Amino acid sequence: METLRFLFTTSFYPPYHIGGDATHVKYLAEELARKGHEVHILHSLDAYRIKSKNYSFLKQEPDPKNIFINRIESPLKKLDPLMVYVLGRSFYVQKKFSEILRNERPDVVHHNNISLLGYSILEKNDHYLSLYTAHDYWLICPTNNLLRHNGKTCDKKQCYSCALNFKRFPQFWRRSKSFKRAVKKIDLLISPSDYVRRRLAQEIDVKSITLPNFAPKPPSGIFPLGFSNYFLFVGMLEKHKGILNLLNLFKESKHEIKAGLVIAGGGSLRNYVRDFIKNNSLSDKILFLGFVDNNKLYSLYSNALALIVPSIWPENAPLVALEALSVGTPVIVSNKGGLPEIVNKVNMNLVFDDFSQLKEILINFSKKNFSKSEIKHISEQNFSPQAYVKRYIEALSMIPR
Repeated sequence: METLRFLFTTSFYPPYHIGGDATHVKYLAEELARKGHEVHILHSLDAYRIKSKNYSFLKQEPDPKNIFINRIESPLKKLDPLMVYVLGRSFYVQKKFSEILRNERPDVVHHNNISLLGYSILEKNDHYLSLYTAHDYWLICPTNNLLRHNGKTCDKKQCYSCALNFKRFPQFWRRSKSFKRAVKKIDLLISPSDYVRRRLAQEIDVKSITLPNFAPKPPSGIFPLGFSNYFLFVGMLEKHKGILNLLNLFKESKHEIKAGLVIAGGGSLRNYVRDFIKNNSLSDKILFLGFVDNNKLYSLYSNALALIVPSIWPENAPLVALEALSVGTPVIVSNKGGLPEIVNKVNMNLVFDDFSQLKEILINFSKKNFSKSEIKHISEQNFSPQAYVKRYIEALSMIPR
């Protein structure tokens, strides 16, 4: 097999990250590196400084074999990504990007979440394949998630008024010819869900494919934590993730839903979640763990009745759902975005349209109706690293050079 040289661009990269998109980039880089490909990463420490309230230089392992990490630290510090948001580009980011192109001459440049790197790096100026993975709706939405300030999904573009309602500066560059020209330079747009691919295709005319994300192989040793008979929520504690709706459901139905709820994650609603449990005397029904490490997380997945993903926004392909399936745990999801595409491969009855339907699913849920081995097999066939990389390389070979 021909080995290739890749350049991945991403605003965030572990350990300097806040979401699953950066984790996916890391996992893909490592899988390609294991197969002998050379992978260069370009990410921004300045972007992480803005998003992290308690920034510090994090301890990290040496770069794995065949992976080379380039970190952006502008003399402007936090001001640089703020300028990217307002102007759409950064001279310093563009300079670093051009240097890597010139020195490494990659065969493939794969753009990921570039919201705080700027659209100018999409402007292809060399003989390489240009990929873009749509981890969210950034290409068509200034807030990245297609949600209006009232929590409803956007169905009519009113970007300027929407930005003002969110108390953000309008991104006038989105209507510029240079932005539209840069987007057209994408040779292949990869979408983790068909829902997002179709939605982007309504406004962007570039070649696109649906390529479901993958979860890494679970840890070899998964040990019980002493918890039993619980449903699980894992993710950012933010309104659009549906955590408030889930808390209210368990409050109103605590005597009808016989199982408990375990919550793992952090976010702006962390204190609210803790106070909600205390103020409503739900400590015997809901356990809030906050952030947990990877080994503990997989133990939670493995022993849960099911993972609940109650998002109220059109979610793409959350990693937590794929991680749960990889250990044979069923996943219950809202009928939003790409979530049903994942769960329908296991059981379409685990998709709910509203929270009254979720209540019925939880009341009547029985783990006896699900086979761990069958769910693991479905995960291996559809959401494993091997399945993803095979399709990824095949997609590259189909792009005219």
